[in-house]
Amino acid sequence: MKAVLCLGGSDPNMGAGVQMDTAVCRALGVAPRVVETLFTEQSEQGLESVRVRPFEEVAHDILHTLDDGVDAIKVGALGNAKVVAAAVAALEPWHDTLPIVLDPVAAASKTLNPAPLNTLEGVRLMESDLFPLATLVTPNLMEYGSGERYGACRAVLRKGGHADSFAELEGREPSPWVVDVLQYPPAPAQKFRHQKIPGGENLHGTGCALSTAIACGLAKGLDLPTACDEAIQALHRWMEDAVASGAGLAPQPKE
Repeated sequence: MKAVLCLGGSDPNMGAGVQMDTAVCRALGVAPRVVETLFTEQSEQGLESVRVRPFEEVAHDILHTLDDGVDAIKVGALGNAKVVAAAVAALEPWHDTLPIVLDPVAAASKTLNPAPLNTLEGVRLMESDLFPLATLVTPNLMEYGSGERYGACRAVLRKGGHADSFAELEGREPSPWVVDVLQYPPAPAQKFRHQKIPGGENLHGTGCALSTAIACGLAKGLDLPTACDEAIQALHRWMEDAVASGAGLAPQPKE
């Protein structure tokens, strides 16, 4: 069985973080190999607190997991610059051998207290040192901004799930479509379109799930556009199931 190293924060509500990574991997027939970078306390109202693990422990666990053997790496929340530096040092020797998918999350969508998932120093170090190592970086539209901070990336998937927020700010009517855009030079940008799922905007952990699903596809040997396409289709299916059931996002194997 193929395996993915899932490096990121722990969400006790199991709606995102390494808990979501684990669910996605299992749904797609891939073994998750989890290394936690931080621990969060959350409620339905949002993120309450963050405790980052010592970087020495994170580095040790990454190296131990890599020694055991994995087929791809998914990187999520890292917490601070020391953990980012540890991840860079551990992953740099592998970046030409193993596909690395980086979800550049630095803040929760709902936060009760000022508890970032990465510090400003950590974000800047991630952009300068970790972005170039990644096979793919997967920002949402808010994280992407003007795009100038992503110039060193080998490939970028702009996740389109926050487009309604921009449409509202700009006084435009929301589109019935969600469009994710893969920038994979020198190939032209590739767009993945699917119809919006009513109620899907309220689901937690969709961006995390998509990035992990792409890492699973790459672990299985798919090329990057195909891995993105299949991951987007899987996420759409999981979102439909979640809205229909009234429960949270819970990826299940395809029958």
